[in-house]
Amino acid sequence: MAKGLIVLNPAAGEGNPEQTKATIESVLGADSYDLHETKEGENLHEAVQTAVQHNSYKWVAAVGGDGTVTQVADGLAEGEVPLAIIPAGTGNVLAQTFSIPQETDAACQLLANYEMARPIDAIRIGEQYFFLQVGIGLEAATMHSTSSAQKNRWGVLAYLVNAVKEAFGWQPYHFTLTIDGETHSLYASELVIANAREIGVFGLEWSETIAPDDGRIDVAVVRARSLADYARVLLAMVRRRQHKTRHIRVFTAREEIRLEAEQQLPLHGDGEIIKEEMPVTSVVVAGALKIIVPQEE
Repeated sequence: MAKGLIVLNPAAGEGNPEQTKATIESVLGADSYDLHETKEGENLHEAVQTAVQHNSYKWVAAVGGDGTVTQVADGLAEGEVPLAIIPAGTGNVLAQTFSIPQETDAACQLLANYEMARPIDAIRIGEQYFFLQVGIGLEAATMHSTSSAQKNRWGVLAYLVNAVKEAFGWQPYHFTLTIDGETHSLYASELVIANAREIGVFGLEWSETIAPDDGRIDVAVVRARSLADYARVLLAMVRRRQHKTRHIRVFTAREEIRLEAEQQLPLHGDGEIIKEEMPVTSVVVAGALKIIVPQEE
């Protein structure tokens, strides 16, 4: 019988990797999978691609945070092998998006009993795939300034604290945004190309209309000039009134998004810093990845 592949990041979150491995083995059985532990500086995309090309794995499970999950998913994109997620990071936004259990044993039970995988869309930049969001501006600067030590100590609060620090003096920049051939000239302090509605902090969302499997990608444009403006944006999100505030505007793309700016700005994809330079072209890839999720009731 075909095995699965467990890709475990021993440095993720603040858990005990040995305990995590023991839990996985107790639920799935040692004979049902191969184990690959990530190493610092490893090209995980290539490692996963090579593994599935040379073995008939029936699934690949990523054990770690969103960064680990995205790298593993990147190696599986536009292939037939489904992704499973065993959350072990700080945010675990992709797991939250699909109601995947946060507890290791429960996530393993889901994997052990799954019957089908759900196709989801992706954002492709160059040869790299992202499944949550690509952001430029304040959020990316916050990601860059938040260390692993801060995340391990404070969890998602680390992002909030650093976001407030970064927001002081952060002003909107001029962007040229071209969506499916239609060009928009605008100013924004934050621009997010989003495949999932969840931001990953305190249950906040960019827009309730964003879905990861609808064959389209949305672009949330935030314009704020002061901490008071950011407070208004936050309040609108808390009240689920994002569509009512003048500080947020949402566009929808079905094919391609091209983003140009007057200068180079911080850019992140699924929580990891991207070294891509402007202009950036994002391609909508419908059904790019199969993911193991709980059955809808």
